[in-house]
Amino acid sequence: MKNSLSWRLFVLVAGTLLALLAGMGLAAPAVASPVQVATSGNHYDRGADLYLEAKGEGRHVDLKVRGENYDAKWVYVKVVQINHHGRERVIDHREVRTDKDDDFRYQIRNASCGYEYKAISYSKKDGWEQSGRVWIKCDRDRH
Repeated sequence: MKNSLSWRLFVLVAGTLLALLAGMGLAAPAVASPVQVATSGNHYDRGADLYLEAKGEGRHVDLKVRGENYDAKWVYVKVVQINHHGRERVIDHREVRTDKDDDFRYQIRNASCGYEYKAISYSKKDGWEQSGRVWIKCDRDRH
């Protein structure tokens, strides 16, 4: 059996050498590795885009949320209503699945006039995204 001190030194030196190899971008030799994987480069560089649009007029304004170029298959999206004091209130939140083109769409019915709205999304692969603000104006009768 090896001396305890010499065994510890061997493990320390072997670990240090493997760490140096990994730091240079080299991998330790693998046993029966059928597939090589690239270890450098950003695989998620397309950049996701999030849009919010208002459609309709009067009391029947719908908000359409559209996301494009998402790398994640599931994206958490929330739509926020902003009042004239700048206070935000979540009016809708859901997890949406992206389609085969890495996009998603959905609609929120009967948004209130007199407020600004924005959409915010999050996924582990894409991070946080935010749409531009949409203002829904009212006429004198609050329509």
